[in-house]
Amino acid sequence: MGGRPRIAGKRRDADESLPGAPGQRCYSFKTAETPRELADIHRLLYRTFVLEIPRYDDPGTDYLVDKYHERNLYFVAVRNGRVCGMTAVHDQAPFSVAAALDDPNLLYKLGPRLLEARILAVEPRERFGLVFAGLACSIYEYAKSSGYRYIVITGLAERQGMYERMGFRPLGPPALRGNEYFVPMAVDLSCLPEKVKRDLGRWNRREGTLAEER
Repeated sequence: MGGRPRIAGKRRDADESLPGAPGQRCYSFKTAETPRELADIHRLLYRTFVLEIPRYDDPGTDYLVDKYHERNLYFVAVRNGRVCGMTAVHDQAPFSVAAALDDPNLLYKLGPRLLEARILAVEPRERFGLVFAGLACSIYEYAKSSGYRYIVITGLAERQGMYERMGFRPLGPPALRGNEYFVPMAVDLSCLPEKVKRDLGRWNRREGTLAEER
């Protein structure tokens, strides 16, 4: 596959009115393209994974650069001109999920068109449904339009049910990393759940809102 995944700077705009919140929150979902957006990503990663959830040692700066930065394609949620949520994808081995598998060769059985989604970070006050849903739909849309067959993740075990509703299935038992258990999972884009298909249809029509589970 080689090289960082590329995609034109597609943009989705969404409005969300929150009960009890003053005014309206407006977001754009896109790929990170500018130096400012990348700097916002590094600072958000630092605040999330060094200060809030200490998974990495403090580099002594106010930013954290992901180890796969050179191969990553970043999807971001932008509000008022700054990044408030992000996630990343890449399609080059080694994949992080391999470390959570008893048999890493299982990944090769999924075929060559494999996309890994990893590192999700969202500002605390923006952690409600629309930001996560917008980032997730951005990844699904990119993967399907780029010809990938599977998306793989290493998901928190406590959120396994949520990932399964999104179409993901476990590739193996939970694996302990630090103080938390993570589950290696994959979703086959050729057979998504009907609700996910409906949500992606709404997203592609740029309605900007996604259906709640009833």
